[in-house]
Amino acid sequence: MDNKNLAKNVILLVNLGSPNSLSISSIRKFLSAFLSDKRVVNLPKILWYPILYAIILTFRAKRLLKQYSKIWLFDNSPLIHYTYVQTKKLAAKGYVVKYAFSYANPLINDVLSEIHSTIAPDKITIIPMYPQFSSTTTLPVFDSVSKFYKNKYYMPEIKFISDFTANSLYIDAICNTISASWQKHGRSQKLVFSYHGLPLDIIKRGDKYFNQCELTTKLVTTQLGLTENEYIMVFQSRFGAQKWLSPATNITLASMARDGIKSVDIICPGFVSDCLETLEEIAILNKDVFLNAGGVSYNYIPCLNDGDDFINVLKSLCD
Repeated sequence: MDNKNLAKNVILLVNLGSPNSLSISSIRKFLSAFLSDKRVVNLPKILWYPILYAIILTFRAKRLLKQYSKIWLFDNSPLIHYTYVQTKKLAAKGYVVKYAFSYANPLINDVLSEIHSTIAPDKITIIPMYPQFSSTTTLPVFDSVSKFYKNKYYMPEIKFISDFTANSLYIDAICNTISASWQKHGRSQKLVFSYHGLPLDIIKRGDKYFNQCELTTKLVTTQLGLTENEYIMVFQSRFGAQKWLSPATNITLASMARDGIKSVDIICPGFVSDCLETLEEIAILNKDVFLNAGGVSYNYIPCLNDGDDFINVLKSLCD
């Protein structure tokens, strides 16, 4: 493909986003956008908005400021930092690459506007940075893209990557990350796969997230040659009073420690970039849970981030 044609084909990486600065106002702005999306919280506004604006945005933002302060990377959140670097590294492979976020700057609408005003693309490949599909993460990206083109008079060819849960290079990358950790730190008694949780009601309505988490776990453990008693799949980040996917990460870690499991390795294959849910919730808070319950060794295995393995995964999704 010559450079002229290549310039007409654009790759758009999209992640959820995070606060754009380390401040309460920025955290409130991000939470407001995120938790106002009906894909994320599917409650009537008359019930949900008083809780969101009177309680969550008032009190949770202050607590989150302390949590983000523990993990802030350089002049940005880790998620924004790694998304930027992923974009640059993929572009170095010869692609025209942009990035956007669902709930933070730069927003999907703004980046699509820029692409059309500066490039006039023939094709856009949109990659939501979620290995496992979910109506709460992947579909908001689709919603934003659809909304952008709703009143337009031209739309290029759109290639939308709904998931890459069984992509062979993605599975290889997860296995390589685990193996590298074992080589460096030794192998623990149990390998814990922690995925972001979802309310059970969403799964019952047809969301395929749980099935894809199971598939990723199965493909990785099969490739590593693990038996069923050498690993466990759990779910983190429960929010609200609904019934969520189980078993819960924190409860399971405490239970394992009390039952005599002294060492664990824990990885979060549903996240491609380290963020608050991995670096603070898993690497710090849940480490304390495990050690306080009698565990001895707790090893968090980082996300794929900007490693070459993950850039090759992205490249495979572009071709």
